[in-house]
Amino acid sequence: METLAETIDWTAVMKLFTYNREYVQLGSSQFIVSHPEPVKKAIDVLRKELDQNPVLYTEEKENVMMQRVREIAAEYFAVTNPNDIAMTDSTTMGLGTIYTGLNLKPGQEVLTTNHDHYSQHEAIRQATGRSGGSYRLIDLFKNLSEITTEEIVDSVVRNIREETRVLGITWVHSSSGLKLPIPKISKALAKINAGREEDKKVLMVLDGVHGFGIELETFSELGCDFFISGCHKWIYGPRGNGLVAATREAWQHVTPVIPSFTDTMDLVIAEENRPKEMDGKQMTPGGFHALEHRWALYDAFKFHLNLGKQQVWDRVHQLNRMCKEGMAEMRHVTLHTPMDHEFSAGIISFEVDGYSTEQVVKELLKKKVVATAAPYKISWARFTPGIINSEEEIKKGLEAVYSLKK
Repeated sequence: METLAETIDWTAVMKLFTYNREYVQLGSSQFIVSHPEPVKKAIDVLRKELDQNPVLYTEEKENVMMQRVREIAAEYFAVTNPNDIAMTDSTTMGLGTIYTGLNLKPGQEVLTTNHDHYSQHEAIRQATGRSGGSYRLIDLFKNLSEITTEEIVDSVVRNIREETRVLGITWVHSSSGLKLPIPKISKALAKINAGREEDKKVLMVLDGVHGFGIELETFSELGCDFFISGCHKWIYGPRGNGLVAATREAWQHVTPVIPSFTDTMDLVIAEENRPKEMDGKQMTPGGFHALEHRWALYDAFKFHLNLGKQQVWDRVHQLNRMCKEGMAEMRHVTLHTPMDHEFSAGIISFEVDGYSTEQVVKELLKKKVVATAAPYKISWARFTPGIINSEEEIKKGLEAVYSLKK
């Protein structure tokens, strides 16, 4: 059966990126990307216009262009109100902004897991240290190769305590490539929250960066309270961009960390009433950013929407399946990422017998194959096949891994 992905000329899509094709780029999509041609052109046009008359252009366009970005991000992610999206520079900035801004009380707890990234752990540590709260790390599973949805959901539910105020969790783990069943975790949390007062309900803060741009779930389908992601990875947006989407109810539980430059600024200067409710615009850190990059994020979302979310999902999962199946046949390779699409997205984590992770990355680079090492205490090598890659490149990557057999 023909997939939607097969109706797109993916070779033409690849040509929109100016990667050095002497190398097989199997490390970029989850790290930091090359700008596709539509995004590059938008940046160039905006930069030229800014440079010609920066004061007048910025004063005229800043709020309009930022709202344009919010609106298309809301369209892409099915967020009902674009004003419930805050713009940031990265996933890390988003995590820091939300955790620091949360109105945590002394004695309240943030529950997180041992599988999350440094940025989430450190943001939680700093926020609880300031508030007088605490945090706790748990394991979600015993054996990655035997993982089940029921085990993951149960691990979360049985670790929720009366003092638990926040669950900090990750959609797709950048260490192992594991994709969590976030909608089912959200439903389980909703049952717990049904019996709690509003200021004691468990808020889910979701690091979603490695699902955003690949997976099909919308914001409401995920069911989290705060969704945080960078946009210079799988979205292939301008470098230095990210966002936070939240429910209107969730926004009422945070206080801005950095003053916003949106219409709130105009109200304060004019000594008029502040908005009665918090929203994403007010939580957007102010100051001058790389405006041409931020405004050109519109074109990155447009690029994705023109390709089609289902088509992108099909393509990324097709290439990842091909790569994982090839690795699974190699006796000298240990594949850590689940084969099933239910538990994986675009990251493939693996080990090669007789080599450290650092050695694997170096040896692959000698063969002109770019891989990355996961920045965790237990670190594995990673391939991240995406729409920037071809089947032929996957074959070359697999051949390079096979050649490491001792």
